[in-house]
Amino acid sequence: MKRGYLTVYLALTLAVMVSFVLALVEGARTSATRMRALCVADMGINSVLSEYNKELFEQYDLLLTDMTYGGGSGSIEAVRSHLKYYLTKNLDESTPDMSRDLLGMKLDDAYIEEHALATDNFAEAVRRQVSDYMDTTLTGLVTGVFDDLGGDLSGAGFDYDVSGKRAEVNARIDSFDDPTYINEEGEEVTEPIVNPGGSVDAIRGAGIIGLVLNDTSGISTKVVGLDDVLTRRTLDVGDGISDEERSLGDAAGKITYCEYLFDKCGYYLNEKDGSVFDYEIEYVIKGKDCDWDNLEAVARTLSLWREAINFVYLAGCESKKAEARAMAAALACVVLNPELEEPIMWAILLAWAYVEALQDVKILFEGDGVPVVKDDSSWHTGLTSIMHPKSALHSYPGQAGAKYGDYLNTMLLMESYDKLLPRSLDVMELDVREASGNGAFRMDACMQSFLVRIKTKSTHGHNAEIVRRSGYYYA
Repeated sequence: MKRGYLTVYLALTLAVMVSFVLALVEGARTSATRMRALCVADMGINSVLSEYNKELFEQYDLLLTDMTYGGGSGSIEAVRSHLKYYLTKNLDESTPDMSRDLLGMKLDDAYIEEHALATDNFAEAVRRQVSDYMDTTLTGLVTGVFDDLGGDLSGAGFDYDVSGKRAEVNARIDSFDDPTYINEEGEEVTEPIVNPGGSVDAIRGAGIIGLVLNDTSGISTKVVGLDDVLTRRTLDVGDGISDEERSLGDAAGKITYCEYLFDKCGYYLNEKDGSVFDYEIEYVIKGKDCDWDNLEAVARTLSLWREAINFVYLAGCESKKAEARAMAAALACVVLNPELEEPIMWAILLAWAYVEALQDVKILFEGDGVPVVKDDSSWHTGLTSIMHPKSALHSYPGQAGAKYGDYLNTMLLMESYDKLLPRSLDVMELDVREASGNGAFRMDACMQSFLVRIKTKSTHGHNAEIVRRSGYYYA
């Protein structure tokens, strides 16, 4: 029979070794608790961010968490509830029943201390994502397909005050007394002075679309309810973009944002499938609730620009001024007042410029080009067109020059950023709401980023606290 014995040395060494092993185990438990808390926090945060609104991303390439989740009130508490759900699944319910858990971790609580909404700080989150999209995607890099005509229009005199000039000319003509003469019966008869621009002035208040298009059946007359769009309600407010996010990139300026809108939105001659407004860019510019009204307002602006430019051209074109002067001289001769020749000539030129402007709008609406500054080859209406303006308009397919998109792009660039940005968010809201399950969608209920504080507890007394700021970043 063999006897075992324990030396004093081994007893002393074993005590030290056991203490050392237990210290290592406890240290491993402490580190593992912290590591698991970090991993679970990242998984929970990423799970929340993975619930971005897919319709918004597919249509506008914007990554934002819809806090309504398809129909809720859209509060940050809904996001917190989702975050806690994911954290709980990865902590409380991650250990199988009847198993021995070295860590014994549970979720204590989770808080969202800060959050940035899409509409905070003049939609800074949206503008930053737009900037990243335009900088980093092939589509964004090639969207600048339209020219900015602003400089050319300014040089051509698009802002010339033709209305003031017309009022001045008409007042001068009206200041002359109507001539009188004795007819064959010996009666005194007053002959009214005929203003040759009268036929044109009579149609100035009429709808431009109906004047320039022979068939208007293809023009959308859709009316859109705007009672609950972003520009018509008081917005929810978050804490805004953090300095950390600002360090990652720039927000889109107006030029970049306008290019983005032309990439993502429809407009006349290039409508977007499934959009609420057929003419979305026109809505962003004019802000009316009807497609027809928005297109009509754009057409009226185009006619004003073209009328001013055409008049400046006519005033400097000696050959066309000579035509107008000859007609004015004949009319002045009829009323036996040579002093009327000069104001009548200007009235003729003003009327002629407007008829040519209608012709220009017709050409643009038919998809062809109109050069900013005219010459003899691109001037289409004759002097007699002022007598019958509508019948003087014709189609000129294939004409070179700036097209409707170029003029529309310039009009968009000239619009105030304070107006075009919120209206563009209206368009996004309306389009996303058309998709199933998105009826409650609101841009001010969309979260860009958040700062969370997650607390875990352990049956072994090793608690952990994780603070994370996270959100959507292209860069």
